[in-house]
Amino acid sequence: MKPPPRELLQPDPTQPGALALDAVSGPSFPVSVKVMATVMMLALLVFGSMRFLGPAQAPIPALVTGEWVFLVAVAAVIGSGYWSIMTGRTSCDGQCIEQTWLWRKKVSLADITQIKLISVPGLNWLVVPRLVVRTGYGLTTFHAGDAAVFSRFKLLAHGGS
Repeated sequence: MKPPPRELLQPDPTQPGALALDAVSGPSFPVSVKVMATVMMLALLVFGSMRFLGPAQAPIPALVTGEWVFLVAVAAVIGSGYWSIMTGRTSCDGQCIEQTWLWRKKVSLADITQIKLISVPGLNWLVVPRLVVRTGYGLTTFHAGDAAVFSRFKLLAHGGS
């Protein structure tokens, strides 16, 4: 699908009824996804601690250094993903789309050559809507956990229809 025409993205403000693209911003993931992530993190902590707090009659062998390094690396990856889900924000204005997540993603609207909106109607609370954009550099995905951001994504992908 082609990107929306330049006139839609930057309308003439002197024209009556011109479409104004105010900046919108919101969380990248809805509250339901954050709750599910928190429940999964708590489950990991509870079941992970069972390894160290096992039954008193069964001795637990000590971990060697390599196992500790691996355990810390796994915890860092899981923790950074969880933190990103909790704090990630997506914003869109008339110039670019930007998302903070594990790393900051930013794409100028002028660089977009193809755009696709992926959502499951009725299940946006479970399957986070996302906008996939193709630029000359590859594909970039932006999540929309907020209704205003999702509306802007629909406007960009479908040209206001």
